[in-house]
Amino acid sequence: MIIGLVLCGLVAVLLFVGVAERVFKSFGVAYWLAFVMVGLLIGSAFIPSFAIAGVEFNVAGFVAPVIFAGIFFALCKRSHEVWRATVAFASVAAIAVAIELLIDPIVNDVVSVIILGFLCGAMGFLVARTKLSSLAAIFAGLPIGDVIATVVGKYAYGTPLSFGSAATFDAIILAAVFSVALFEAVAAVKRTMNARAKVNAELAEEFDPDEYKKYFDE
Repeated sequence: MIIGLVLCGLVAVLLFVGVAERVFKSFGVAYWLAFVMVGLLIGSAFIPSFAIAGVEFNVAGFVAPVIFAGIFFALCKRSHEVWRATVAFASVAAIAVAIELLIDPIVNDVVSVIILGFLCGAMGFLVARTKLSSLAAIFAGLPIGDVIATVVGKYAYGTPLSFGSAATFDAIILAAVFSVALFEAVAAVKRTMNARAKVNAELAEEFDPDEYKKYFDE
């Protein structure tokens, strides 16, 4: 869980210095609540897994993300983004299942986390088209994809049922951070382009061709 904890710690620091405050406010999360959410994610990494009816549940890799997904989907409903988040969720889950069944068995956990994080983060960015619906899709899609892959593994190879893992937690946090970073980067480029267009428009308005015409007439 090192990758996830480091990224959560970085987000907490950015919140503390005020850099990440605008990001959370942009999708309807208050400043104090952002601290609570990041703190809960960090705290969930230290809660041991538990078993119910022979199924092991990882708190950081399954329980906490599902709870957060519910919160994000509730916010999506308020901002009328549920359909967009649902489509993105299905896309993220499909990628998670494919990677866990096809790639995860032949690579180590770090490589699997990096592939999952960047691909699912990019998918959330491309399909969801908003930060809130992207986060809802990532926090729901990755753990649900892990569940589907685990059930397939149970019936195909007889592996024990274990929902969520440290690698899933790392992949979720990496995907969420990468997705939000993409949105912020695109927004920064758009702001720069709009500012340049505004300056060019002002310069065009200030230019008066008649002022210089007399020099050529003479």
